[in-house]
Amino acid sequence: MKNWSLGYEIIRTYVRFALWLTHKRIVVTGQHLIPKGKPIIFAANHQNALMDPLAVACTNPNQSVWLARADLFKSKIARFLLTYLKMVPVYRIRDGKDNLSNNEQIFQQVTHILEEQLSIALFPEAAHSGRRQMLPHRKAIPRIALESEAKNHFDLNLQIVPVGIYYTHYWKFNRLLIVVYGEPIAVDNYRDEYAENPQKAMLSFRDEIYDRIAPLTLQINSEKHYQEYENLRQVAGYTYSKSHFFSKNKYLQMFYADKELIHLLEIFEAGYPDEFAILIEKLNEYFNAVKGVNASDDRIERISIVSWINFWGSLVAAILSMPIFVLGFIFNAVPFYFPRKILRRKVKNITFLSTFNFGAGLVIFPLFYLIEAALLLALTHSWIISIPAFILMPFAGKFAWQLRQFYQNTFQDLTFLLANKALRTKYKQLVNQRSELANLIIAKIKT
Repeated sequence: MKNWSLGYEIIRTYVRFALWLTHKRIVVTGQHLIPKGKPIIFAANHQNALMDPLAVACTNPNQSVWLARADLFKSKIARFLLTYLKMVPVYRIRDGKDNLSNNEQIFQQVTHILEEQLSIALFPEAAHSGRRQMLPHRKAIPRIALESEAKNHFDLNLQIVPVGIYYTHYWKFNRLLIVVYGEPIAVDNYRDEYAENPQKAMLSFRDEIYDRIAPLTLQINSEKHYQEYENLRQVAGYTYSKSHFFSKNKYLQMFYADKELIHLLEIFEAGYPDEFAILIEKLNEYFNAVKGVNASDDRIERISIVSWINFWGSLVAAILSMPIFVLGFIFNAVPFYFPRKILRRKVKNITFLSTFNFGAGLVIFPLFYLIEAALLLALTHSWIISIPAFILMPFAGKFAWQLRQFYQNTFQDLTFLLANKALRTKYKQLVNQRSELANLIIAKIKT
């Protein structure tokens, strides 16, 4: 558990590759803030089941020991695999009061790991929400950190590294993932408060960890208008980002623009609740109108750039790229679509859907690639063809997905251009309504 593992590193390399294949882009920032030569506890927000620990584990060099919910370790196979992957169980009240005493042994094991100047990781929320809202934090991290330091007379120099995880979507394929590492918190800062009142120190430390993680991710605090806030940033986010500079990276630029936009909207709601209510009414009117024509906001946004000239250029590109798409589709369609259809029906809690899709893909895709390469070998009797084909299959699949989205947009552009005049007029009215709404949102947050 404490020793560096070659097997773990091989698995992590494979998972990193799989994450690259399944995500549109993975952006990591703040890695330089991770301390070297010091014990570390990584504390991240938790919104997307087992995808969250993969996001952290695959974006920093540490082979951290993860503390995970005990119910994941129920079967012998799961216990073996999770232990091999440097995970240890933490028991909650729902796991039975009799099991809570097992945490003492776990915490002692964790302390030994930290004393070896290694790192551990866990989620202070102790559960995942499936929303851009952090749940209340538990005391596990403050307790482990302060008790470990106290046992070593506060000479460990233990650091808590806050981590923000952001997804553009929680279960859709080809999404954006952003991982932000923040400034570490020195546990030694709480030495005096812990000596005076351990419980108060733990609560203060817990609150600071929450306050340090929140700015690293997209946090929507409103319960009543959660979806409306999502829609507000969807409509006005790009417009706001054009007038404010946050980062040279275009993905971080949008991420930070959305964060600030949400923050300013929350201030506006608190200061002008009646005007905010009117803004929400106009927002809902727009989305209801979009729904009324069986479209989406993304579709309405795109219509503003649709023209016959652009369409003919896209059509030529679509025809020229079709052979590449066909190859990628042939090799990847079955392992991609069939497991997803099955899992979509079987997985009751949709927040686990991404985890199950990804986990199934780790096994199913290489298995299908081997079968397809074997079929190629049987048909061609050529290793020169089958081996390169096997290597290129995942890359062809990723490229085919990008082309699929491009073809879909091109087809939708054509349907708009060929639509009757009344429908095109309605769409153009929605484009104007969206533009006016975006400008109104920006104007309101400047008041």
